Amino acid sequence: MKSKSYVLRRDSAWRGLLLALMLAPAVAMADAPTDALPSYKPKQVTVAPDATYRLPDGSVAEGGAEHVHYILERLNARFTATHPAVRFTDLSKGTTSALPLLTHGRILFGSMGRGIAPLEVKSYAKIVGAPPLEIRIAHTSDDTSQHLATSLAVYVNRANPLTTITREQLSRIMTVGNAQGDLSTWGQLGLPKAWAARAIHPYGTPEFTGFGTYMQREQLGGRPLAATYEQYGDTDDILERLAADPAGIAVAALGRETPELRQLAIADTPGGPASLGSREDVRAGRYPLGRYLLLYVRRVPGKPVDPLVKEYLRLVLSAEGQAVIAGQEKGYIPLTPAEARAELAKLD
Repeated sequence: MKSKSYVLRRDSAWRGLLLALMLAPAVAMADAPTDALPSYKPKQVTVAPDATYRLPDGSVAEGGAEHVHYILERLNARFTATHPAVRFTDLSKGTTSALPLLTHGRILFGSMGRGIAPLEVKSYAKIVGAPPLEIRIAHTSDDTSQHLATSLAVYVNRANPLTTITREQLSRIMTVGNAQGDLSTWGQLGLPKAWAARAIHPYGTPEFTGFGTYMQREQLGGRPLAATYEQYGDTDDILERLAADPAGIAVAALGRETPELRQLAIADTPGGPASLGSREDVRAGRYPLGRYLLLYVRRVPGKPVDPLVKEYLRLVLSAEGQAVIAGQEKGYIPLTPAEARAELAKLD
């Protein structure tokens, strides 16, 4: 029979090994493009005894989107390594769970792969008194194999000869009431001969989904969707329908080009540089349909941001924190140093 001290030493060794493995991506990605980011210098912080996000076992609850678990698990471990009295419990039940939990202070922060919808803001602000603080912690991914949040892309059937589109043209196809006029035929985009009079069939998600809210807010100016716009619940359904329609055009998740579907390069202006949403272009802000991975923080009017969440976000937005994000294979894309500094400034 092993002695009690032996068992304690063995368990401690295993915990140390587990922590080292969880923090390994930060070391492995030392060459990640985060050189100008500040190094994380821990400051003392504690969990308030009366904090509503403190669980009965003393740990701190955080939650929201399940697809953020990989990086949060490693960020939590790194934070605990420098603040041993602070432990975390993940209550992630999906994106839609983040705001209700945050509204009542049940989690330290809520993770989301999309911006909060207007109705969510209204419900939250009615109880708390002001909208939550939105912090960008990474760019979304270009890969859907891990069910991560992605940037968006524009697709056509490969029977269609179009290869490039502008943001303005996309808006004029998807909505009505555009000042420059709406686009309803492929000839209006310059396609010749048999295509010239062919009607455009736009596809996408309903306007109040994550993708739909982003499009309305960032790309479509809140204008009504075209009468011919067909709505489907997710990327798989959208692209399945497009594959059967040579005259279709769709907005769906990035990274889903197939032998039947072509992704269009997108330009901000006619004749300007066009991008297919490479990781480099998304990070540099050169891709018009790039999105962000977000943490939402409870902010009570007249009070500073909770010191614990502020310290946690100092880690996330540091060189070490962004290296953890870069360590997920085909995962989320780190912020630029300028972006990280802008998010840090929000905390003050």
